[in-house]
Amino acid sequence: MSTLAHIDLVGRFLAGAEDPATTAARQTFEICPWGPLLGRIGAVALRSVSPVTPEHCREALLALLEVWSRSPMADPAARLRKGRVAASATAARDEHGVAVTVGGGNAEWIARKNPEMVFVDRAFGQGEPPALGTVVEVAEAPLRWGDTDQLTRLVALVRANGPVPWDRKAVDVLAEGIGTSRATAALALCGFLGHPNARADKLTAEARKTLKVRVGDVRDAWFRDMDGHTDEDRLELLAEVIPKDPERLWEPGGLSEVALRLSQAWQKRFGEKKPVPLGTVQAAEHVAPKVTGGQLCAWLADPNAVPLLTKDLDTWLESADGVRYKTQKCVPFTEMLTMENLIEAVTMGLRWSYEELPAGDPVRDGAPAAYELLLRRLAHPGLLLSACSFDVGRQGADATTRRFGTVPYRGPAELTVEYVDDGLTVAEVVTGRGLASLYFRPALYGADDRTQRLAEAVDASRTYSRHNVERVRMLHSDAAKALARRISSRVLPEGAYEADPSASAPSLVQEAGRHLDVPPDAAVLYLQLLTLREPTDRNVRKWNRWTPARRRKAADALVARNLVVQDERARAGRTTFLPGAWIEGGTPLEAWKSELYTAADVEDTGTPFIWRPLPDRFTHAWTRVQAGEAP
Repeated sequence: MSTLAHIDLVGRFLAGAEDPATTAARQTFEICPWGPLLGRIGAVALRSVSPVTPEHCREALLALLEVWSRSPMADPAARLRKGRVAASATAARDEHGVAVTVGGGNAEWIARKNPEMVFVDRAFGQGEPPALGTVVEVAEAPLRWGDTDQLTRLVALVRANGPVPWDRKAVDVLAEGIGTSRATAALALCGFLGHPNARADKLTAEARKTLKVRVGDVRDAWFRDMDGHTDEDRLELLAEVIPKDPERLWEPGGLSEVALRLSQAWQKRFGEKKPVPLGTVQAAEHVAPKVTGGQLCAWLADPNAVPLLTKDLDTWLESADGVRYKTQKCVPFTEMLTMENLIEAVTMGLRWSYEELPAGDPVRDGAPAAYELLLRRLAHPGLLLSACSFDVGRQGADATTRRFGTVPYRGPAELTVEYVDDGLTVAEVVTGRGLASLYFRPALYGADDRTQRLAEAVDASRTYSRHNVERVRMLHSDAAKALARRISSRVLPEGAYEADPSASAPSLVQEAGRHLDVPPDAAVLYLQLLTLREPTDRNVRKWNRWTPARRRKAADALVARNLVVQDERARAGRTTFLPGAWIEGGTPLEAWKSELYTAADVEDTGTPFIWRPLPDRFTHAWTRVQAGEAP
């Protein structure tokens, strides 16, 4: 029996048109577990109207909706429940009601094995419907959207008009409402199609073009923004997002109405987030490699809502031996990974939000609080994090014990591999050649000469986990503290960017203008060209809130004084450059500027130039010009 035929059978049984014996006899193993759809048929309806649903899938969904519309499952007056039962029977009826299983399995196997299965029952009066075995859990399944009339009208509308027109404005409405990428919002609005691991509903190239998403965007949406979401979550989110009158879907603004309803359902299920501009979420998408833009913005904008930022985390080593190798891992593993992602997000997000977001943006304003909370969590002595894999070379165990001592590590769990512990570093003792796993306690980092021994091992390592130590080092630096203080000072006018020296260093703009004998706008642009890595035409207009004509006028004034040159260069994103050599590479830039960065880092090895407050960077570049080293 097909799943669709089984839904029809169950509908007729619930309506009293089939007897228990016939219903039980027709149960088979091939039936898909469709029970979660009860009360949530709206999720199927949304996918059926989506323009990116393949036509053969749409026909199957419409057929399902037609069968569903004829059953008591589309009757708001029917008292239905769903639950799980250790089943000894597949169907039953008495004077109080009916009950039937909706999972796979035939009657003989169920009677013999008593498996736990999903069931649906219907009460005819005040009495309890018959039980199919020992009930494990049961709950009411009220119909929220999708009665017979709504389903019939929707199916007819799709057959007459085709799928609902795609509306990219609705995507923006949802993305801003739930604080995710546009890709995640688009996938939600089309009924959560396109899981990368699914066989049947992969998005075609044409579908991705309609949604304006790339393959990588789809993977990020499913495995990052929606990581941890279950099928139950997705069905619940979509249960009642379609308007009461399905005709609204084909009218202007119809899909935006769905987006608003879905946004409310999302916030109800996963909690409300502090509102963040959609542009900020999009800009944050690649700031921290392991964290989505939506997640980074949520953490920085409202850090007090992040449990791991408000409560200390204890972690420890535990054996995780495989068939061939004895290994250890840091546990609790999920919380430890989230903490590492938080460290990445706050470290990279602090500098990014300071430099790339305007004053008054909620993510920028919240970053200093997130930074302070993270420092408190890192000060907890019970927190142990992965540091790196240390190559012991030919020295074996001696390489570890000479550096980190011989005191054994003692944790809550017994280990199958020897570790030593010098208080800061917990190091694996490897006999012979190999890589020793190192862990460290951030609370003790920087306290004494043990830090230097760990730093030497980390600097020699190439493993990804070394970033934990590097980020903790940066978070404790004077540079990070200076950026946090600068944001917290609120000295920048609301809406202004630090990258605009007229807002962040106005006296320096006046000085440069007098010295160069150029208008203030030209002085602003010159300081940006001297100092910033990517002063593209688009970025300059954004930072300075200029029109294209105003930027050109400022550039023309500099050209007239022979301070800059006009040119077209590949991947530069701009037409105005400092004189001199040009370096191609990851981010192409002037050789003079590259030398400026290198010299500044040599002068102050503890503070990378890109981590200094922008007024200091503008001043440093201008000082070099005044010293006769202009480009």
